[in-house]
Amino acid sequence: MATNRKLRAELLGRLGCSPQALSQRAQVIKNDYGPMSTAEAIYLIAHQHRFDLSKYVDKDTVKQVGDILARKTTIVSPSTQVKKNNGNTAYIKISDDLPKVDVLLSTALAKDAAKMAKTYPIYYVIENSLRVVIKRILEKKYGADWWDSRVPTDPKRRVDGRKSEEATKPWHGKRGQHEIFYSDFKDLKSIINANREAFMPVFIDIEWILQKLSELEQPRNIVAHHNPMDPNDIKRIEVFFEDWIKLLRERKHLI
Repeated sequence: MATNRKLRAELLGRLGCSPQALSQRAQVIKNDYGPMSTAEAIYLIAHQHRFDLSKYVDKDTVKQVGDILARKTTIVSPSTQVKKNNGNTAYIKISDDLPKVDVLLSTALAKDAAKMAKTYPIYYVIENSLRVVIKRILEKKYGADWWDSRVPTDPKRRVDGRKSEEATKPWHGKRGQHEIFYSDFKDLKSIINANREAFMPVFIDIEWILQKLSELEQPRNIVAHHNPMDPNDIKRIEVFFEDWIKLLRERKHLI
């Protein structure tokens, strides 16, 4: 099944991401909802962003997407099995369609992998959602060149460095078309703080969002380097995720 070209183009525009980044999001959807084609995953992403699929695809395809939504399952977490064979060997099963493998992890590390498999997607969604919200708010208020006119020097310098490093490895996929997708929590805090007036109608309490990003910055770096998080940090990110969803529901009309 080929993805409807018009829908794909409009979705890329709304998300402000590259085709490669959209493909990565589609893979996350596949992992979350179970077996499906890449086109179906992209249609599901479009549905999540309020696209009326009936304007782009036929009724059968719309029904297929509805069926996928109906069968939604939680993200499959790695399971572990210990087998005694000259010591303990932790076999990790990532998902139902991949075999169990021995990657020489201890039982404790294998269990950490299962735990972090539930947390990483939350961080992924929050960080990219923040980027999209910031981009839309500043673009709406200051125009398409907001990155040049409204972003402080330090975030620009760090982003330029990441882009330059990426350019030396053209065989890897790019993070996104816009500079905002090269930013981290530290950069996002700086951008929000420098444009308080623009963000006030949405965030209301700027100090609250800045404080939350500060709290999540260190755990985010731990996740990025594939280390297990403290249970308190996991709870903190889960609570913020719930608060963030509620905020977007109440303030989406301003974004």
